[in-house]
Amino acid sequence: MLQSLRKPLALFLLVLSGQVLTLLGAAGIEALTAEHLALLTAVAALIVWAWDFTVQRPVRHGMGRLQRRIRQLSLPRSTPGTPQAHAAGDSTGVDTLLSARQKRLAAYTRRLRGELERLKAIYRQSHDAVLIFEPTDGRLVDCNPRAEEYLRMDRSQLLGISLITLHDEDEAYLRGLIDDVMDQPLGRSIRINYRAGDGRIIPAETSVSRIQLDTGNLLLCIARDISDREDAAQRIQHLAYHDTLTNLPNRTLLTDRVSRALVRARRTGQIGALLFLDLDKFKRINDSLGHSVGDQLLKELANRLRHALREEDTVARLGGDEFVVLLEGLGQHQERAVEKAMEIAGKLRGLFADEYRLDGHELYVTASIGLVTFPHDGDTVDTLLRHADTAMYHAKGAGRDGTRVFERRMDEVATSRLRIENELRNGLRDHQFELYLQPVLGIRDGHILGAEVLLRWRHPTRGMIAPTEFLPYIENCALMLKLDDWVLLESCQLLAGIQRDPEVAAPDCLAVNISHQQFHQPEFVQRVQQILSDTGADPKRLQFEITETILIKDVKDSIDRMNALKQMGIRFAIDDFGTGYSSLADLRRLPIDTLKIDRSFVRDLGTDPNDAAIVRAILSMARHIGLKVIAEGVETREQLMFLRDAECTYYQGYLGRPPMSCATFREELRFSADLYALADMPPRVEGHSSQRMPLRK
Repeated sequence: MLQSLRKPLALFLLVLSGQVLTLLGAAGIEALTAEHLALLTAVAALIVWAWDFTVQRPVRHGMGRLQRRIRQLSLPRSTPGTPQAHAAGDSTGVDTLLSARQKRLAAYTRRLRGELERLKAIYRQSHDAVLIFEPTDGRLVDCNPRAEEYLRMDRSQLLGISLITLHDEDEAYLRGLIDDVMDQPLGRSIRINYRAGDGRIIPAETSVSRIQLDTGNLLLCIARDISDREDAAQRIQHLAYHDTLTNLPNRTLLTDRVSRALVRARRTGQIGALLFLDLDKFKRINDSLGHSVGDQLLKELANRLRHALREEDTVARLGGDEFVVLLEGLGQHQERAVEKAMEIAGKLRGLFADEYRLDGHELYVTASIGLVTFPHDGDTVDTLLRHADTAMYHAKGAGRDGTRVFERRMDEVATSRLRIENELRNGLRDHQFELYLQPVLGIRDGHILGAEVLLRWRHPTRGMIAPTEFLPYIENCALMLKLDDWVLLESCQLLAGIQRDPEVAAPDCLAVNISHQQFHQPEFVQRVQQILSDTGADPKRLQFEITETILIKDVKDSIDRMNALKQMGIRFAIDDFGTGYSSLADLRRLPIDTLKIDRSFVRDLGTDPNDAAIVRAILSMARHIGLKVIAEGVETREQLMFLRDAECTYYQGYLGRPPMSCATFREELRFSADLYALADMPPRVEGHSSQRMPLRK
């Protein structure tokens, strides 16, 4: 109300003061008393206050508001004393302020448009699919080109499509996801499947979040195709659980499946079984035809096994030529379950018996199978596999190509085998092994040509053990190479010692058996050279006995190694000749000096005409190509007489000399005599069967 009275009150005071002065005039003013002057002074002060209140103060307030507005617009303030300051209240100043504001607004608009264009470019060119949905009904309202490519649909097909239709997920799950995301500001990252226009299901890593706009909220999905990543992960997982050669389950996956089968067997009472299959003499195929043929054979076997079994059965490859078959649901009666498993084992062995044609080769293989049932024969995977392996080895020991069911006593044999292997290691460490030698004699004069080095084990509690008892325990372990190297070193030391003894006539040759593993060691030739250098043994008196199978693996490499050793002076003999696959052409290629006729042909010379014919053929062939021949295992005088008549020159066996210690052999060399000279013996009478002569002690 006071505001509305300002202007009328001001006018009234101005008029009143003017009329008072006019009425008084000059004379009247002179006549005024002090009281009158005081009253007039008060009236004047009232007039000044009224002017300030009604005119000047509103103007000041208006200018203050204008200056604050200028500061809000971030425009330069007027400097006192400048023309701008003097014109701040007029229309020109206001126009200037408005123009500056418009320019700033235009610049801001340009920046916003630039940012919008950049966002549009990112949106259009993003490698991720961007999809924007209306959350209330799940309709797609916008998407980028990558989404069209990703979902195999163009934009016109996508716009308006339902989120439920695009996703290969449960509808309730999707609706719950939308509600969850729209209720929180941060969003979520999930793995979700999309259904493309061509029907493919595409896995995607998707970021789902809420977009807040003035007009309402939207649902934003940014999806990245992870098909390649998941395919790679699946391949890695497959490799982790499957054999790379045959694509069969490996030991890891087999262990998992057997563990689960054990649980089911205990719960249901249904008996299961494991068949442990090992190919017989598979190593010969690898050695003779190469690993590529061996690998092809394993793949073909895997395919046959896979197709011969039920879908619910498992066939796995443990490695090498070992396979395991898992059978379930064989019934609740132990005997009947074993019968069923044996029937399946017989069927599988029949698969192995069929011919295999690989790289122009016709191959026939057999398998030895060990069978265990569960939970009867073991309650853990390791126990079952160990027992099945034990049964398989018993099948091999029984002649191969058969199936053996695990028995508890077999476990005792396996435990004994482990104990012996440990004792063998201790024996090598504690110098319990000794060299024995069996002389090679001339048939006509009984003269000692040389000797074959044999191995004996002087066990601390069991006494002297022959190699036939302990070699099977070390042939498949690393101990074999250590023992082979020890034998070669000790043999060369023995030969060097005999050479230095002036009272002993050094033998023409000392024969050392070289195993397959030892011969094919990369540094074997260098190792022989080092041993000869260290011991001083004469290489011309050293003979290496090798088997035919050693040469078959890699003929060229074998010949190269033999030639390198021959250059040192070492001679070679083919041991157990006639039991392998050597032909006359092979013999002519090999740098060998001697053939040793296997004892299996010598044993029945007096009774088996076939063996007699084979021995005569070997002797005739050797004479034609200039090779020495030594007959092994001669135990009767009749055998010796046959060999003399067939013009065999040397023999080895208990008839002449049994294996003896190194000290005894040196004494034999010192006092060698014609103990079994046959030069003056009458011709052998056909059909006469002589008795076996006493063995020399």
